[in-house]
Amino acid sequence: MKYFFRLLLVFSFLVVAVNAQQLENIAAFNRASLAKDTLMPWYNPGVAANLGVRSVWVATEDLDNDGKAEVLATDYQNNGRVHVMEQNGDKLEIVWSSPKIYGFNSTASTPRWIRTGDLDGDGKGEIIFPIGKTTASDYELQVWEYNDADNQYQFAISLLPNNFSTQGVGNFRMSREVASVYDFDNDGSDELIMSNRDHRIYVLGISGDVPGFGGWVLEGGDPAVVPVNSNSFSISHWHSVPADLNGDGSEEIVNHMWNFLAFWTIKPTGVNTYAYPDTSVDNYYVEFLKDAAVDAVAFMGIQVVDVDGDGKDEIAGIQYSGASDRDYDPFLVSFNTTDDVMYGWDTTKFSLIGENLWETAGLGTGQFWGVGAADLNGNGKQEILLGGSTNYTVVSLEYNGTGSILDPANYTASVAYSGGHISKMSAWEVRDSLGTIDTVAVGDAPFVSKMFAGCDINGNGKQEVFLSYQSVFDSIKYTHKRWNGSAYVTDSTFGVNGVVMVRNEDQVTVRMLEATLTGIKEINLGIVTPEDYTLEQNYPNPFNPTTSIRFSLPLQKKISVIVYDILGNEVKTLINNQEFEKGNYEVTWDGTNNFGSAVASGQYIYTMKYGNFSKSLKMTLLK
Repeated sequence: MKYFFRLLLVFSFLVVAVNAQQLENIAAFNRASLAKDTLMPWYNPGVAANLGVRSVWVATEDLDNDGKAEVLATDYQNNGRVHVMEQNGDKLEIVWSSPKIYGFNSTASTPRWIRTGDLDGDGKGEIIFPIGKTTASDYELQVWEYNDADNQYQFAISLLPNNFSTQGVGNFRMSREVASVYDFDNDGSDELIMSNRDHRIYVLGISGDVPGFGGWVLEGGDPAVVPVNSNSFSISHWHSVPADLNGDGSEEIVNHMWNFLAFWTIKPTGVNTYAYPDTSVDNYYVEFLKDAAVDAVAFMGIQVVDVDGDGKDEIAGIQYSGASDRDYDPFLVSFNTTDDVMYGWDTTKFSLIGENLWETAGLGTGQFWGVGAADLNGNGKQEILLGGSTNYTVVSLEYNGTGSILDPANYTASVAYSGGHISKMSAWEVRDSLGTIDTVAVGDAPFVSKMFAGCDINGNGKQEVFLSYQSVFDSIKYTHKRWNGSAYVTDSTFGVNGVVMVRNEDQVTVRMLEATLTGIKEINLGIVTPEDYTLEQNYPNPFNPTTSIRFSLPLQKKISVIVYDILGNEVKTLINNQEFEKGNYEVTWDGTNNFGSAVASGQYIYTMKYGNFSKSLKMTLLK
């Protein structure tokens, strides 16, 4: 069983930084171990490309009300897709996938983020994500809504980047790393905040019901209502989150800009009403790293956390600028309970709270990208979780309980999850020079791109963390060459044109961790894809008058097997939504229709339906 779908990542300018590939020579090599696997070919386009899942999200609200939380993962293929998974026994099963997009070849690296919510407030769960459906650089946002059938979602509404251009609004930047969907104004409907090219921050909502007659509205930031927005004092909005900075029971919208690690606040004041700061008042905005001349951002987003368990939120993140010796170090923003959350932004609220924390994992160099927060040890204080590169490491940073929470000396860093990365090399060149075998290997560096922490999808009361990984190849490519006296040339006696693909046993791109009494452990949930359901060619074929159809199921599932004529008309239902245990099965068709009458000679199609997916094959009745 393949552990996950094949994903191609185009990671813009971070490719070189994150996936630093190095050549490595190994003298000894066993050619006999390179037997061709029967499941090949796998998708491995070469050592320069990256694979993996950019973002993972958990719908703890249970989108389709079936009692199971959904785990969602992004996919860069086919101009951008999203896959929805649910736990089924000891597996995560893909139960729905957004449609493939055909008709053009987009270079869009989307979706980079995915969220769930209820934008129209009708009580039906929605899936919200951007995709590269258009050739424009800012792409398109799509909303898919639960349609009252288990694990089924229908297209509800889309948002083009220039949707509000007639109101003086710029293009929304759907290619950013993060966005927020939340009921910021507590009116029963969620809102959406994402970046815009005009550097303003807008709060988007939906008026009416979708699909239907509902439509997008500007709840906050309309230029006609808010003439002074963030474009007047900053640039490059990156991420906005709800947080209760002073612990007064009211949540603010904390806004983060890529402008020397800048922050400011918007306050919801009523239904569809938001207060933007008066820029004539001091401390409405701060650039924490302006004096240090470090133009930094929390690249994968900021994280709300309560490090000391006092009920007051802090903001954590990982500094990234591409030019600082403190890049990839975690920071914390903390307000006092007496502070004004609108006009209290100054540099005393900020500190870097760790340095080179990859050394905790025994690494001399490293990076952190994904960030999360959860109380994994149950002591009432949330740990800040940092997802690393160069192995599958997750480092936990916990406040010790005394002293200032802005003092790095008051934190303890530890390895929460070491991962155990197996396949360090994605491609090998096997060189045979007069019987002397040498190899050159290209290494890859899987890293935690994002994470979702603090959920409990299996309902056992233990905190869980889901990790998404990139730069994970599903196969290892071996290219065989021989010396012809002047140069190494391809040895076509091996594989296909000298290339042999071997399964990467370490190809899991979504991992689930669970808290234990002594730390956290990986929960080995194999991911079941639609391809793991098999439908075999009927036997005999052609046949008269009966034939057998075999199929196998990777887990317990309700399925149907139906025979159609070549025009798609139903002929005979052999299995009607019947539940089967995991295993191999066989059903017989006797050449009759649903009324018991014999059918004519010709070609027929038999289809196995399972959830939202199906497989079909042709067969021939020959009398």
